[in-house]
Amino acid sequence: MAAKKKPRSGRKRRRWGLIAGLTALALIGAGALGLHLNARVVHVRYAEAALSDLPASFDGTRILFVTDVDLCGANTPGAVGRLFGRLQALKPDLLLLGGDYASASLLDRLNGRSGADEFAARQAFFAAIADFDAPLGKLAVSGDNDGGADALQLAMLGSGVRLIDGSICAVSNGTDAIAIVGVGETGGDVAACAAQIRADQCAIALLHRPSRVVDVRIAEAADGGAWADLLLAGHTHGGQVQLFGRSVLSLDDAEKRFLSGWYTGAAPLLVSQGLGCEGANFRLGSSAEVWLITLRCR
Repeated sequence: MAAKKKPRSGRKRRRWGLIAGLTALALIGAGALGLHLNARVVHVRYAEAALSDLPASFDGTRILFVTDVDLCGANTPGAVGRLFGRLQALKPDLLLLGGDYASASLLDRLNGRSGADEFAARQAFFAAIADFDAPLGKLAVSGDNDGGADALQLAMLGSGVRLIDGSICAVSNGTDAIAIVGVGETGGDVAACAAQIRADQCAIALLHRPSRVVDVRIAEAADGGAWADLLLAGHTHGGQVQLFGRSVLSLDDAEKRFLSGWYTGAAPLLVSQGLGCEGANFRLGSSAEVWLITLRCR
């Protein structure tokens, strides 16, 4: 009597389970690669800002606004340096940096490691843009990941970048001047700065957090009234990774209100989605971006 063959259904189930598992891993890998590549593609956004107090001699002045570089992981100083080499072709007159130049990776945060490596990354970033040419200057404010002002200024040495937290920088083209006011994370009284500016002077507020727009708007000029003609901010990364309409980043209500793009008010506010990423180089529902803003007389 011939022996009966054993059923092969169990072996088939294992085979299909292995195929399904490998397929799932491939899809996850492809999705992760797509998210990573989305973070690596940098968009140059162009805008014109018409300012009522802008001197005629500044009409056509170009500002390159870059914020949240957030060096970590594959986002290296060398890669960002090469990017700035390409951005030089835009021939900006003024470079404005909105803070957060390096940050700890997600793995470092989970293990409580940060500090020295980030300082070295900041130094490397500023060294990489030392030769970047912006005739009217290179100005910066600090972000929440940048530590104290002294350490940040030390990282900037030799780069030609000036930290303007809590201060006013008069940018002159040889004929007229406009004011750039730094509203960073290392302190500074916005009201005290505003009190040094007349309402008819042209002033641009360079912020890190968009929530500080409240401080800018309630402060009064020396002769009363609004003082800022344009506000530039970052910090939010446009949510960076958005799932079911919610950002994976921890943002307060004011930052969720000003997530990205242009907002109207007493003066226009631009919130950039930033160049880098927090924790890991992944983006979903947001794009890495820098802005070239042309100033116009209104």
